[in-house]
Amino acid sequence: MIVAIKSKSVSAMNISTHPKRPSSIGKLLGTSLILILTSLVSAQTQTVTGEGLGMTHDAALSAAKRDAVEQGVGVVVASETLVKNFQVVDDRILSKANGFIKIYREITSSQGPDGLWTVRITAEVTDILDEVVKDQLALDLLLSWVRHPRFMIMIDETNIDDAASTVAATEIGRLLGQKGFDLVSPSQSEALRQRNVDLAAVQGDETRAAAMAAEFGAEYLILGTATARTIPVPIAGASRLSGQANITAKVIRADNAQILAQETFHGKSTHIDAHTAGVAALKKAAAKLSDYLLAETVKRWSLEQSNARLLTLKISGLTYQSRKRVTDFLKGEVEGVQSVDQRSFAGGMVTLAVQFGGSNEDLGFQLDGKDLGSFVLQIVGETPNGFELTAQAK
Repeated sequence: MIVAIKSKSVSAMNISTHPKRPSSIGKLLGTSLILILTSLVSAQTQTVTGEGLGMTHDAALSAAKRDAVEQGVGVVVASETLVKNFQVVDDRILSKANGFIKIYREITSSQGPDGLWTVRITAEVTDILDEVVKDQLALDLLLSWVRHPRFMIMIDETNIDDAASTVAATEIGRLLGQKGFDLVSPSQSEALRQRNVDLAAVQGDETRAAAMAAEFGAEYLILGTATARTIPVPIAGASRLSGQANITAKVIRADNAQILAQETFHGKSTHIDAHTAGVAALKKAAAKLSDYLLAETVKRWSLEQSNARLLTLKISGLTYQSRKRVTDFLKGEVEGVQSVDQRSFAGGMVTLAVQFGGSNEDLGFQLDGKDLGSFVLQIVGETPNGFELTAQAK
């Protein structure tokens, strides 16, 4: 009999996550199933000093950011225990910094004789997401950390009887562009339209949609539908039209088809002309949606900045047994890896979803050229969210 037991708690403070420094929490709990700690930290911006240790400068910087958030805001702690035949066979304690960094400044950085880097920063941290979303400096810093990914907008849109309307897509692009987001050019989106792609059919197929976005050089895709209609509204004896618009969209990562956020919003406006009323309603709905998608995407990135983030590894040239050797190596020997899940294995290629606390550079540093006995791992491609590798036989 195998039983998986999970539990979560909130707001523990100052839990060490530095490499080669075992967590005292893990020692204290052993096989315990739950940890409850509390903090009286108030919801406001605080300036704190954080310190991190890592195999590379970027890894140490990531650890310093996490340390700063933990000190200023707190951390969520969760335990996961696997029981087989009434005996504990796997017990993991995971923690998650429960706040956001607005801005930070590096104070010192140095590399020790053991090769490890130590970085100290001063940072403004908060648990209020709007303080990051509405602060352009904080947003610019976050966009730089995620390497300014490009967004592609694909909205299947109809305004009254205009099935080729692009009002909502244009408005979303304008608003995100004002916030510093990089967008795939409208000409490339138009090239996709010229293929007569059935966007309605793509809505429920995130994998297909993500592949199209990747083809046009986008790391993220905003995929959705928008419609506008009008209804008569008598006003003081005069007949006007009320434009009623609905828009639904989701943000999808192009490399693994993961959905980051999705929601539906409504907009309305009145005018004597049906088309104009529809346009105004679509713009209002698109503005609401843009605010939501912006906040949810920024929240995801901000949490990843001071926590583990999801990276995708695609490794070719593997057998079933060598695939297991790779996953065992990632779980047991790579600093910063919290979990490894296999997404697929076919034709000698395995796709792995890896929760990793650090930068691409730090993970790549530990993977490229790694000798795993009968084969060597070689990185042959990189995206903002992972790597493509080959297993070269020796």
